[in-house]
Amino acid sequence: MITGRDNLQLLNQHVYQAQAEQEQAGRRLEELHQQLNALRLKTGESYRELARLRLDDLKASQVISRLDETDQVVLTLLEKLMQARINLEEQINASLARQRELEGQRKELERQRDEAGEARQRQLDMTRSRLQETEAYRQQQQRAQEAAAVAQHADEKASGAEKDRGEKGKPYEADPLFMYLWNRRFLTPDYRGGWLSRPLDAWVARLINFQSNRANYYMLQELPRRLREHATKVQQTSQSEVQALQTLEREAAAADGLPALDAKVQDAEARLKQHDADIEAEEARHQKLLEEQAGFNAGTDPLTKQIIDLESAALEKEPLPSLYQKARATPRPEDDVVVAQLQQLQQQQDQIEAEIQSVNNLLQQRQKNLGELEEVRRRYRQSGYDSYNSRFPGDFSLEVLLGQMLGGMQNSDTVWREIGRHQQSRPTGENFGGGDRGLGDLGGGFGGGGGEFKTGGGF
Repeated sequence: MITGRDNLQLLNQHVYQAQAEQEQAGRRLEELHQQLNALRLKTGESYRELARLRLDDLKASQVISRLDETDQVVLTLLEKLMQARINLEEQINASLARQRELEGQRKELERQRDEAGEARQRQLDMTRSRLQETEAYRQQQQRAQEAAAVAQHADEKASGAEKDRGEKGKPYEADPLFMYLWNRRFLTPDYRGGWLSRPLDAWVARLINFQSNRANYYMLQELPRRLREHATKVQQTSQSEVQALQTLEREAAAADGLPALDAKVQDAEARLKQHDADIEAEEARHQKLLEEQAGFNAGTDPLTKQIIDLESAALEKEPLPSLYQKARATPRPEDDVVVAQLQQLQQQQDQIEAEIQSVNNLLQQRQKNLGELEEVRRRYRQSGYDSYNSRFPGDFSLEVLLGQMLGGMQNSDTVWREIGRHQQSRPTGENFGGGDRGLGDLGGGFGGGGGEFKTGGGF
């Protein structure tokens, strides 16, 4: 068997691994964006150099001045962008550290809960063993079982008679002559007939053999009622015997200190539940920070948009776009050197932008994987599958399921259903000394049946 705690540890390992992979991809994106920003600044400088070479002094100074002014704004914005990314990275790292801290605290709370639960289970087993050795408890247990068997048997007989009433009463109820006399209470003290209707009703009764069929139909109606009344009485008796048994159990539980142990278990579980709520809140905060970081990585944040707009506006104005073409058309080697630099810078930017897109796609997939892992772990904890009495069969492999989920073959809902299907819990005796017991818990079932009633006269 695999314990619930073992599988929780496996889930934790996968979550930590996903967080580490995401952090690694985030660092690589940060490096790429810094490289791209540096290339953009170099591109601006190359355009300035080209402007110096190609334009007359006045025109060139105007272009260079415009570029310098733009660069000053861009540099200021880049500084703000870098600081915003640093601040965000610090918040993400602080959130991860807080999650690690909470996970460490949870292990202690798990230990306290499991110790309380195991102590309660040990005492419960001892109390049960002690009770089974007492003659009074064994006799009461036997009486409760016998009363439950009688109640179940009576319930089955009453249910069978009620079923017969519905099925076997149909031929009677489908005959209009029979139901006419039945509803008029014919052959009973309640019958009220006049001097003309009495002989006619008697003639109809003889025609359909009403006297005999009435007796059968009457029994179909009366027997289920009587059997149900009897079943209700014996069920009350059974409940009284069960309550007497539970009284003995409660007294034994109180004598052995089980209520205090129950309180410790409930307190430990409540503290663990509150702690899990704190973990979930921190995980939600972490996800929001990652979403904000994804905006920086994709270049959709306000600062990056402003920088790109400024650079584009500066570089796209005349005469800068024509400088590139004009330089290639002149024999001056200085122009060609700058053009070659621009070509190389553009190629480098294209390569970095392509890698940024690739890493960003990978980061989004890893963020999705992390979210699904945390969702499975959240459900696992909320369901108490990590408790001391939780276990899984030996052939169940959570490792395989998680691998399939991370590979895109299954989602978190499918994995969770498989976990729930295989999870097992050792009996803890939570209803010992209290609660309701079903009749099926104390006695076996008995078959039941009833007689068959038939009408005559062509029904």
